[in-house]
Amino acid sequence: MKNFKYFRPKNLDELLAIKNELKEEARLLAGGSNLLVYIKEGSLKSGTLVDIGSLAALKGIREKDGYLEIGAAETIIDIMASPVVSEKLPFLRESLRVFANPLIRNISTVAGNIAEGSPIADTAPLLLVLNSEVVAASITGRRNIPIDDFFISLGKTEIKANEVIITIRIPIPETGRGKFVKLGLRKGTSCSVVSVAVWLIANGRGVEDIRIALGGVAPLPLRAVKTEALFRGKILNEHNIGELALEVTNEITPITDVRGGAAYRSEVSAALLSKAVRECLGMEE
Repeated sequence: MKNFKYFRPKNLDELLAIKNELKEEARLLAGGSNLLVYIKEGSLKSGTLVDIGSLAALKGIREKDGYLEIGAAETIIDIMASPVVSEKLPFLRESLRVFANPLIRNISTVAGNIAEGSPIADTAPLLLVLNSEVVAASITGRRNIPIDDFFISLGKTEIKANEVIITIRIPIPETGRGKFVKLGLRKGTSCSVVSVAVWLIANGRGVEDIRIALGGVAPLPLRAVKTEALFRGKILNEHNIGELALEVTNEITPITDVRGGAAYRSEVSAALLSKAVRECLGMEE
């Protein structure tokens, strides 16, 4: 660690000032579940570690103007334990139960999970189906980034070098039901091979609306808008859910790597989507 400098800002202004000065050299440290691994393995050899884990300006979980607002330094376990989340968005709480493992949930944050633009970030599909926003700040002001515009390419997001994520904003749904499912190498709490999130609004006339997002099947987390269009208006049953779910394989571009082959990922994507839709409808409970 001798090649690293360490800085703990006292407030948001100090944080934004150092980020403006150092840009990419300032490496934000909240939980450090990824950053400390990079240092240990030697892929990150120098820089300034900016400790934001206890910064009050990045804390807090609240309901405001119809949104659930989550401070960027709030850990996964704190989000799961929040009474506001339990009341207003239990789908998020339940989905986070399969995020990594208990140790990682104690230190990781949603902001940190999406900040690197990884296609296997578990919280990315959740935020996509919930139409979330990422609030970024710099010394010149703040801006709200729709989650659909946040991921640009593999490892790259809309966050600029002088900006910091300060809040995740999620509109509180008035109706509908969600489900998140994933397949890992060993068990549900390991790194995802494929993950699928669904938010479904159904009535007696069929699917009123549906949002589908996947991780691990493209260079960035993917919203499956073409498959969504095929589901809308359909009266779903035991037979057509699987057929409709197969259509998602035409939208994804999985690769073959150490976690699994492209064909396997395609097959799993359709199966997980079918499972998620069925669970939203109460068919597998």
